[in-house]
Amino acid sequence: MSVTVCVVVKDRRALMLRCLDAVLAQDPDEVVVVDNGSTDGTWEALQERAGQEPRLHVLQDTGSLGRARNTAARTATGDVVAFTDSDCRPRAGWLAAGLAALTDGVGVVQGRTVPEHPPTARWSATQDIAAPSGLFEACNVLYRRQALLDAGGFDEQVGFFGEDTAAGWAVERAGWHSTWAGDAVVEHVVTTPGFGWQLRRTRGYANWPALLRAFPEKRSLLWHGVFLRRRSAETDLALAGVVAALLGRRRALLLAAPFVWRHRPRGLSRGALLDAGSAAAFDVAVGVALLRGSVAARTVVL
Repeated sequence: MSVTVCVVVKDRRALMLRCLDAVLAQDPDEVVVVDNGSTDGTWEALQERAGQEPRLHVLQDTGSLGRARNTAARTATGDVVAFTDSDCRPRAGWLAAGLAALTDGVGVVQGRTVPEHPPTARWSATQDIAAPSGLFEACNVLYRRQALLDAGGFDEQVGFFGEDTAAGWAVERAGWHSTWAGDAVVEHVVTTPGFGWQLRRTRGYANWPALLRAFPEKRSLLWHGVFLRRRSAETDLALAGVVAALLGRRRALLLAAPFVWRHRPRGLSRGALLDAGSAAAFDVAVGVALLRGSVAARTVVL
């Protein structure tokens, strides 16, 4: 099967060029890079590189991330489209291992993603996907191109956070199998954007109820079919207890016990107290986003 590697980028000139070197070293038939509106010289650098590398095709699409990914898939000519992100660097053998897993009946392969070095700072940002997540993160995923396009591709409405998951679920719904390729490894950059960035990023969790409304068969991935995970249920209990206590039912504060225990400080130092408070605030922000998304989508994911 012929293969096209697809990458979407915005404002990551140095990382994009590093990613491109690693991708081309895999010897793909073709590479398609879609610039999503860079203003830092990424687009100019890609154009220059395309003039030197006949396998590289670059184009622009300033729409949603899902639309940019779909533009890459539609532009590709390979039987297989392999996606990674501009802040990733595929290891040697990544593409061969992913293609080897694409056996008869398999429409999508998820590979392993590891931090390029162990995160050391508080609230570092990276990806660490050591086992099948069922979410088909586009930092490391391969599709039969026609299967992806026939299923509708990436979700173009939700923006960032879940647009790639929708693509994998749609391909599975169409009757294709999915599989895991642990030897198809990409390294993800580790950054330190800080707690404020992480807190703002929780807004993306509001997309999950709409995704689960569109794919109700995937509720099996949720904890008891309703909660994103167990810690989400603990957060919701705590919030319910606080509201009930404010309404005069003080004993309802006992509902917050699991949440308080999870977020107890691991010491009395300023750092330990800050870590505990930040983690609690993060979980509350996720809970609020899920509640907001549930109201908007008229389906419950908490």
